[in-house]
Amino acid sequence: MSSTSLPPNKRPRIIARACLLCRTRKTRCDGRQPQCTACANLNKQCEYKFQNPRQRPTFSRIHGLESKLSTIENFVANLYLAEPEERERLLNAAVDAHGVVTVPLDLPSRHQHQPPERDQDHSPVEPASTEDELSISHFISRVGAGTGVLRNFGPSSALHVPAKCSSGSTKSWEQSGPHDRQSDALFANAALQRQLEHKLSETNLIEGVPTNIALHLLNCHWSRQHHTFLLTYRPAIMRDLREVGTHASPFLVNAIFACSSKFSGLLEVRDDPADPTSAGCRFFARCDKLLVQEGLLMKSTISTVAGLLLLGSTYNARGETSKGWLYSGYGLRMVYDLGLHLDPTETTDAPEEIEIRRRVFWGAFICDKLQSLYLGRPVAINVRDSRVSYELFDTYEEMELFTPPASMGAAIISPMPIRSVSTFQQLCLLSKIMTMIINTFYVIGATVSNAQSSLQSVEAALQQWKGNLPAELEFSPWASRQADRQPPNVMILHSLYYTLLILLHRPFISDGHMRAAGFPSRSWERCSEASQCISHIARCFRDAFTLSSAPYILGYTIYVACTIHVRNVASQREDASFLHESLCCLDELCTANPGIAKPASIIRRMMKDNAIETDKGVNQSQIAGLTTPSLDLDAIISMFPASDFQLTGNDTSSVHCPDLSYDPLFGFMDEVP
Repeated sequence: MSSTSLPPNKRPRIIARACLLCRTRKTRCDGRQPQCTACANLNKQCEYKFQNPRQRPTFSRIHGLESKLSTIENFVANLYLAEPEERERLLNAAVDAHGVVTVPLDLPSRHQHQPPERDQDHSPVEPASTEDELSISHFISRVGAGTGVLRNFGPSSALHVPAKCSSGSTKSWEQSGPHDRQSDALFANAALQRQLEHKLSETNLIEGVPTNIALHLLNCHWSRQHHTFLLTYRPAIMRDLREVGTHASPFLVNAIFACSSKFSGLLEVRDDPADPTSAGCRFFARCDKLLVQEGLLMKSTISTVAGLLLLGSTYNARGETSKGWLYSGYGLRMVYDLGLHLDPTETTDAPEEIEIRRRVFWGAFICDKLQSLYLGRPVAINVRDSRVSYELFDTYEEMELFTPPASMGAAIISPMPIRSVSTFQQLCLLSKIMTMIINTFYVIGATVSNAQSSLQSVEAALQQWKGNLPAELEFSPWASRQADRQPPNVMILHSLYYTLLILLHRPFISDGHMRAAGFPSRSWERCSEASQCISHIARCFRDAFTLSSAPYILGYTIYVACTIHVRNVASQREDASFLHESLCCLDELCTANPGIAKPASIIRRMMKDNAIETDKGVNQSQIAGLTTPSLDLDAIISMFPASDFQLTGNDTSSVHCPDLSYDPLFGFMDEVP
């Protein structure tokens, strides 16, 4: 039978397109051997290399391989979680005497093997959405017959009215990335609105403030606090300032003025020109007045959410933690009331509305986690309760050049891309890991066994996050001086990462609640490395931008690093340059963030109790390189009282253990210095 009489899928195919004699290229094959002109002139037949087509796998074979892969992955996960005896039994059952592998099919799934109290916010690996998961549309309710108003009332609510959502689909909220048309439209609008901002200078007053001062405070906001949370969408706010729209409400504008005043060097924004802490007080009072007069706490709006969260963060930085906690709490409640925790594409097709709702939700999510770390209190928004993509349509600010304003008093540096969107998205991912750490290690009901079993997996999640960072967001100033050039938001991102490493390991090594028997050498090494990295980042931030304009969360990361520096210096009598320089950084941060004075006083108390000098110059040459000291674990562990845990292999009866109970990992803002 000739090749031409075979079915097309069985005919031999050319696998080398060039003729082996004359090298003439062949563009298609019909199963026969064509003769090119060159070979015809030589009275020869063209020669091509033929080969029978490879057999393609059937769908049943593909499904079978996928099933086997799933079984093997489940088997490996059970081996990882099993006790040594159980692990040995599983391996013996899977491999017979002849070396034939038979993976058991009746093993429990990875999620079934976990302790029942652990949920999505405790597990470092979030389970993917399943087909039987309730659609987001079930949590959206129509308010009033015939109206288009949608509210957030779930199926159990007495106020729930099923709503016909715009999309009606079950698409994955996690995979809903930016669409080209929507992205292009918002990007173009952002550029247009930026060109129109100059029209604001034609007015005499902006919210009762002279235009030059108001624009100065707005510029302070857009160049600092804005890039950390992205709570405020600049094109909409600056447009509505001109057109008196809802996105630039008087409350939000005054909140921006109040929060950015601490970064301003203008004496006009101070109630007392000689007192820097009086900066913005008139705007804080105006916000309080608007909350009462307009009943803003009685009706949720997106602009009110953004204003409350900005004020909450600033009150924490000022040391008014109760007010900051309550204002943030109102804002986070409004997030649920407005349904911002649900995919906005279910209720609207307007690109700007989707963009704003996504930004405000994730900005609120991040604020919630940072405040939880700062105050040592439970989170308000858990990952399992939200279904919002962190992909943004408008990336205009990503490549916008950042130059420190003259008011920052920083060294003159060349402009650099702010990387605002990508940094914000990475902070969203990092804040999910913050939730894991808080809910696994620092909540009432957390157990030592669960924490110990989660330690490696949560650290792996942190390492995976670090390994997946885009190259343009890398920052390692201890490795290369060329790495120092990054904008402030990128430096804060890395400082938070190393802080989370300390928060992850410190409960097992300090006088904390989860220290187990034995020598936690690896945890001490990780904490020591991370604390030195934070100190390097703080020094780079200070040299590039000065700490007088740094956000309060940098003060928290430096404080956490200092808790490790103190213990290392006290136990080993190593050079205290890292500790002294970090303490100086805390003092400088107090200019814009008076609340940092309290944790700084806690560090000084620790130093005094451990006979460490508190007033000592810093030798910069001694901290130029990053080195991890060799740890004297006996000396370190003997610093802490045994509490409810028994230390094996350590005789601490003759060692003086100062009471460090006032040095909690969380909640230091509630301590009396």
